Amino acid sequence: MGVSSYPDQPRGFARFQPWLQAARPLAHPMIFVPLVLGQAFAFRVHGQFQWTLFIYAHLFGVLYQVYLLYLNDYADDAIDRTNERYWLSGGSRVLPEGKLRGSDLRAGARVMLAVMVALTVYLGVLADRPLMPVWLLLAVILCWVYNSPPLQLSYRGHGEIPQGLGCGVLLPVIGFYLQHGAIEGFPWAALIPLYLIFHAGNIITALPDYPSDRQGGKRTFPVRHGEPTARLTALLVLALAYITIVPTSPPLAPRSLAIIVIPAALLLALVVISGTLRKADAAAWSACKRFVNWTSASQAWLLGAWLAALLLGGRA
Repeated sequence: MGVSSYPDQPRGFARFQPWLQAARPLAHPMIFVPLVLGQAFAFRVHGQFQWTLFIYAHLFGVLYQVYLLYLNDYADDAIDRTNERYWLSGGSRVLPEGKLRGSDLRAGARVMLAVMVALTVYLGVLADRPLMPVWLLLAVILCWVYNSPPLQLSYRGHGEIPQGLGCGVLLPVIGFYLQHGAIEGFPWAALIPLYLIFHAGNIITALPDYPSDRQGGKRTFPVRHGEPTARLTALLVLALAYITIVPTSPPLAPRSLAIIVIPAALLLALVVISGTLRKADAAAWSACKRFVNWTSASQAWLLGAWLAALLLGGRA
């Protein structure tokens, strides 16, 4: 009997596991929630919702997440290798752990892009959604602006802007368009709080990586402005987002708006009252994690409650 030349080569699921790890399924709410919110806007404004289109929307979302995160890991390889306290960010770790090579992730991203092109052309032709290739092009441009030279805003500074535009503006528009087939009636003002929420989210998730980002020259908001200013800015941006939801949301009952906003605002207030805002530098790891967890919980409550109110309230 012959002996395999590759006795340690993974088999079965073990071969797929690094690719799943690099896709970071737990990060999917960042894509899933704004896509669903866009569809909830379509339901609220036009009374339209089809499960088939819902599935197509989230197939697009999964493909886009994998594409984006593969490129993100490829771009952040060097700095992720110096990050000893990775948590919410710091990459999927497949490159520092030697499970995949940078060239593998780049090739995987290209495959995801090819599948997205095929999907959007299919939706454009057979589902009467001709603007889908245009939305894909805009999504790819935002990913490129964030991750790739010469702009590479995640390193040069202001990466919070393309993240806010991608998650808080473009994805809700795509969700709405897929359900309705046009952007007529889209509640454009509602993009103000959505942009602010995801802009703040970029600042918040960068806080634990402050030491490695500063060492590696990655000019995130905390590196550019300092950790205390970054925390205060994130809180103020979220507070502004919560205030602007009231006048910009598709019409909801005052009780529903109160359920959406008040618990989220109380979580932000708790961050201030407890002293976490003042002492949550990355060097104080427990306080830093507490700040990130509480502000993230505040965002999650607001987005989840808003989505539920839009869907359960029916058409305006």
